[in-house]
Amino acid sequence: MSENVLATTQTSAPAPEEAHHGRSLNRFTTVLLIGYLGFIVAFMVLKRAAITADVFVVFVSVIAVMLGRGRTFVRDWAPFLLIFLAWEAMRGVANQFGAEVQSDAVIAMERFISFGIVPPVELQRLLHTPGVIGPLEMTTAAIYAAHFLLPLAIAFVLWLKRRVAYYHYVIALMLMSFAQFFTAIVLPVAPPRFAGLYGEALPVVDLGSQVAQQTGIGVLSWAYHNMIGNPVAAFPSLHAAYPILAYLFLREHWPRASWLMLAYTAAVWFSIMYLGHHYLVDALGGLVYAVVAYLVVRSAVSGRLGNRWQARRRGAGQAGPV
Repeated sequence: MSENVLATTQTSAPAPEEAHHGRSLNRFTTVLLIGYLGFIVAFMVLKRAAITADVFVVFVSVIAVMLGRGRTFVRDWAPFLLIFLAWEAMRGVANQFGAEVQSDAVIAMERFISFGIVPPVELQRLLHTPGVIGPLEMTTAAIYAAHFLLPLAIAFVLWLKRRVAYYHYVIALMLMSFAQFFTAIVLPVAPPRFAGLYGEALPVVDLGSQVAQQTGIGVLSWAYHNMIGNPVAAFPSLHAAYPILAYLFLREHWPRASWLMLAYTAAVWFSIMYLGHHYLVDALGGLVYAVVAYLVVRSAVSGRLGNRWQARRRGAGQAGPV
């Protein structure tokens, strides 16, 4: 019998040549997929077409099908996308519940934590030449426009490599997004570029809209005409929160690479203030919401796993010898 088991084991074990061939095939498939996406993205950029969230989902669904995981993709992503789209549709009505829009109080808080200055005002005063759209304005506007692509891209990476982490990330993302939605209902906050409509006027211009109007780039035009569903939902900033949440999840599996997400977070925070879309207060609020959502999900997961472990120990003790 031992000889049969040994023979079976040897038969089932892949030969070194087969394993090497499998690795080579995976590398070739990865390079092919990256090339495909690169070609499509480059084509759309040259044509000044918008790489929107729905287009991105089409891209990744094609990848999932090519990897033989199309059915799993539909099953895992359909609920997430439906909830995500429902949340996006509701954002536009969050400012219609009659709550007073806050502006002067937020400016006062901004000056308090920033030693008497208003960071969006100072950034534009120091770095922007009125009427001029240069590389800095283009870069920050592009970073701003990538708002919805980031969480989808991170979700797809986790889904490919760490499927359980994907579920946890999506739950935390939805928890944080809906918490921001309800905050905007009870505490609508005007961004710096609209401060004059609700109180003290600030010398801040909407650089993002200027970039979209003067360049005519599809993705920027789409972002600034369709993505801004609620003009007085500045606090907390989801632009600031999304990369923080991504970093917290990425560092669990790829600690070194996750530092790149922190660098990207710094670029996002700078961009949203420089463009006149958010205060530093809004960004710090996004930080808090992201950390709390992450800790809530992590605590729930740890509690559930801990209960299962305790139950297994009790079961093992009861089934053991007396």
